[in-house]
Amino acid sequence: MTSLRANAGMSAIEGDMPFWARRKGVYFYCAVWHIAFAIVAIFMRSALGYDDALEAYNVQSFEWSYTPRNPSLYDWILYGLDQLTGSTAFSAPLLNYASMLACALLLYELARRVIDDRRLQALSVYSLSLLWTIGFDFHPILTHSKLMIAIIAATLIVIHSLGEEPTLSKYLVLGALIPLGLMAKYAYGLFLAAAFLAALAVPKYRATVFDRRILLSALIAVLPVAGVLALDATKSQAIVGTTIGVLKTGQDASLFDKSIQLGRAVTIFCMPFGVFFCWLYFRTDRSTPMPGIRDESFPRLTGLILLIGSAAMLFWSFGIGSAQVRPRYFLCVFLVFPLFAFMVLDRYAVPARAARDYAILAALTATAIFALNLTSRLAPSETVCRNCLLSVPYRQLGDELVARYGATPTLVGHDIFEGGQLRAALPTARVTTLVPKPYRPPARQAEHCVLVWQPGDDIAPDLSRYGLTPQENDTVSLKWWAPLLDNARSTTFNMQELPQGSPPCL
Repeated sequence: MTSLRANAGMSAIEGDMPFWARRKGVYFYCAVWHIAFAIVAIFMRSALGYDDALEAYNVQSFEWSYTPRNPSLYDWILYGLDQLTGSTAFSAPLLNYASMLACALLLYELARRVIDDRRLQALSVYSLSLLWTIGFDFHPILTHSKLMIAIIAATLIVIHSLGEEPTLSKYLVLGALIPLGLMAKYAYGLFLAAAFLAALAVPKYRATVFDRRILLSALIAVLPVAGVLALDATKSQAIVGTTIGVLKTGQDASLFDKSIQLGRAVTIFCMPFGVFFCWLYFRTDRSTPMPGIRDESFPRLTGLILLIGSAAMLFWSFGIGSAQVRPRYFLCVFLVFPLFAFMVLDRYAVPARAARDYAILAALTATAIFALNLTSRLAPSETVCRNCLLSVPYRQLGDELVARYGATPTLVGHDIFEGGQLRAALPTARVTTLVPKPYRPPARQAEHCVLVWQPGDDIAPDLSRYGLTPQENDTVSLKWWAPLLDNARSTTFNMQELPQGSPPCL
């Protein structure tokens, strides 16, 4: 087996591997990729992404629950980081990219255990950046999902390890990971269910399921989640209601529309990885499989996870009848797609040149996405990023607010998104919203209570509910940071002092 791989340029000796396929190389390139994007997010943005802004508003205090739609683990960690860094503008990118890096490295360590060819081990991890949701969508949006995939990766390693040698300590770790996953994002439950059903169908892992020690895993898993839910008796009902609302959205769409939506979601999620992998697959000679004894248990397990996940999405689209299946919803069950694909390819001798070319394609794609992110910060024109949300000068607004109202005013945003931006712009302020939200920060005395909005915001109806009318007490226009543009855009912010006892200030 080793000689055949050597003839194909696939020697298993570490010294014969190109740097990108060695363990040190994988760790290096994964770190560079994540750190580079984190630097852009921390130092070259003047506003938060949409989801980061929502979390910035929420973590003004430590609470057991912030919103029914998402669990609280991400917010708890973010709250702790905020105390260290001083602002969500710094702590959110740190948490987001640390979670993504952890996921990549954990999946790489798993690949080292289930894939023989070291080049394919590395390519399976680099391919994560070729999944649209991770490679593109993760940079401007999504928060809880990033933490979830890190815990899914850790769970997969434990499941594989249990199949190799079940021990009490591994069952304890599995029991600890389950509540962490569920408290990171409820979609983890779909992954867990798919993994459980898949394990029942594979003899090697079925034995671990029927091992009595798994009862200890279940006990450890149930107690923390039950404890959190018990602290808020209405939370479980809110979770169910919110989940049903998400599942049933778009039920009035036609069968054709549902089919298009599902097909679009699957295609977008898998691209461009699907195209690149097919290109590599057809460049590989599959007429003579690599010799040797091969354990197919884990490839079969991950393949079943993909099948069960696909069946769940089909049921969502046509059984429940929703037309709101989005690419990111596949993340919890399709995260294993690149790993599974390269486990299948590992049965054959992949030509060295084909593997190298695939690595180059992955690197070029990652570089292009990074260049687009960087350009949209250095030259935030409508051609590059349309509304360029991440370049709206909220950070500069923070300095203006301090100059006018001091460091600790109460700021009122129109909605939770605006509130989160204000919170990141001036972390020492207490921020509330005109539009009522489940979470409201604890009351605090402040000398000023200031409503901040942009001219296009329709705040009159929301103000009228409190018996107030819009009044532009102060206005400031701020230029965007755009070092590569001669004529940078500007944004105008209106400010209105509200009576201290008015409901928005409380």
